[in-house]
Amino acid sequence: MIPATSLVYDLVYNPLETPLLRDAARAGAGTLGGISMLVYQGALSFKMWTGQDAPVAVMLEAATKAMASR
Repeated sequence: MIPATSLVYDLVYNPLETPLLRDAARAGAGTLGGISMLVYQGALSFKMWTGQDAPVAVMLEAATKAMASR
C-alpha cells in the first residue's frame, strides 16, 4: 500500500529501522528515520547555547553508531 514514489519518514529513532521503514523500503519507497530529527534538534540546541554551528555530520555518525550497537 506504500507507493514506490513515496518518502516515508518515521520519527521513531530506536530502533533505527522500524517495521514501517522496513515495509516502505521493500515497497521501493525512500525512507528517513527519526535519528535525523533527533540529531538536528540537538544541533539547533547546540547553536542556541553556544552560538556556533554544530558538527551535524559527526553527530549523526555518532548517534547512528550508538543506536546500532544497542
